[in-house]
Amino acid sequence: MRKDHLFLRRTNGAILFLIVLLFSSCIDGYKNDELWSSGVENITLESPDAEDVIITPSADGSTLNFQWPVVMGAGGYEFSLYIVDDPNNPVVVGEEKQRIDGTTAQREMREDTYYKVTIRALGNIKYNNKEAETASEIAYNNLLPVTAIIPSGTNLTEYFSTNPIPASSTELCYELEAGGEYTMNGDVPIGMTSVTFRGNKINHAKLNLTNGSFLNSGAGLKLKFIDIDCSSYEGILTSNAIILMDSNFDEAAAASTSKNGYIVIPTTSPVAIQSCEIKGLKHYLFYDNNQKYAIGTFLVKDCIIGQNTNTFSAATIRFARGMVKDMTFSNSTFYNEVPAHGSNRFIQISSGHVGSVQPTMEIWANGSNTIVNSTFYQLSKGAQSFNSNGAMGQKTDKVTVQNCVVVDTSENGGFIRRLRRGNTTAIFTAANNSYWYDGAFPSGEISSNRDESGTHIETDPQLSYLGDGKFTMSGSEQISKRIGDPRWLPTE
Repeated sequence: MRKDHLFLRRTNGAILFLIVLLFSSCIDGYKNDELWSSGVENITLESPDAEDVIITPSADGSTLNFQWPVVMGAGGYEFSLYIVDDPNNPVVVGEEKQRIDGTTAQREMREDTYYKVTIRALGNIKYNNKEAETASEIAYNNLLPVTAIIPSGTNLTEYFSTNPIPASSTELCYELEAGGEYTMNGDVPIGMTSVTFRGNKINHAKLNLTNGSFLNSGAGLKLKFIDIDCSSYEGILTSNAIILMDSNFDEAAAASTSKNGYIVIPTTSPVAIQSCEIKGLKHYLFYDNNQKYAIGTFLVKDCIIGQNTNTFSAATIRFARGMVKDMTFSNSTFYNEVPAHGSNRFIQISSGHVGSVQPTMEIWANGSNTIVNSTFYQLSKGAQSFNSNGAMGQKTDKVTVQNCVVVDTSENGGFIRRLRRGNTTAIFTAANNSYWYDGAFPSGEISSNRDESGTHIETDPQLSYLGDGKFTMSGSEQISKRIGDPRWLPTE
């Protein structure tokens, strides 16, 4: 019995020793680069094949993600991303020629942008592999694909009369040529198809609008990179708008999209004016045509909106029977060449609130009115900045005014008061706003139930109108806090 036990102990020990030895050999082999190497040595490397590079926007649209295949024997990669909206003046995004050990990269994304990606395989001294002589180049853009390009010199009213916008479940895009000149003397109807009308980001298309509207029957609609001159407008001012909702109201569509009879345009299909300049506006910017349209997202971004009227007595943005869930005005300038008519409000929502709509396809729990990094000059002077009978005044609604320059706009001391509807019911956020009226600080803007942030600016922003939609601003406090429309700030 003792010999058997001794034999078993020695046998088990030998087996254990062999297992440890084998395991150690495996670990050493993994650590040994010579045994694990790809076998690619003494060559000049090639960069990753451009067709194999995968570019994916993040779900929230904030970043671009890049992935490429491994180049065997490489010692890393050199990565660069450029914005090439103007091909002659590329703008680097993030670190240029960044050395990356893996095969992925990430960069900030901007919408409606042309990009160029370069990826180059780097050498590996250990295996005597030389870096690739050239980088792979990949062209990429995140623009909506073009449905049709409309040639310069076209009358848009005639074009879409001959080529009506078809019914489509996907968004369509009509592109105007860079620097192209267009006219419009009647309505351009989009029906219930979501449509983008897009010029060129660097060289905007020019549209001379003499009559009619972009007529919307209940869909997303975007105007981008188009400069619109309304100074020769001859249409009826009280029944036209840059964006006008259709008076032919589809009751069946209303029944299918809302429990309360609204045609609902969901938050994912904005009604938007982006990177446009509008001059000589004498009528509505937006009007719901006294119909029950409910817009999920209304956006004015990176625009210059210029009125030239003291006779128009309705609101610039008017919802007479309709509703809007989320309004956002950012990086924009709103002005009037002359002091406004006393009833020319900036925004008016006459009926109900967000809870009145009750969409069938998404939940509308609250509304929001967000105004940030924008400049107001002589807009609705003596009139109201905002007027509603409940909208943007519920407990769950949010009103935000931040980093704005407000000069001779609305009533003296009433810009914030009207946006808050004279009470504290809605959630309100303010920060770094500059107020100036008739050459002095309007103290009424910071009294009870108005801008109580304590971050306001009381000094003269020294905002000067140069004509033709151009301004300068030289107020030191405003410049140091980088507020108002970024166009009028000096370069950092």
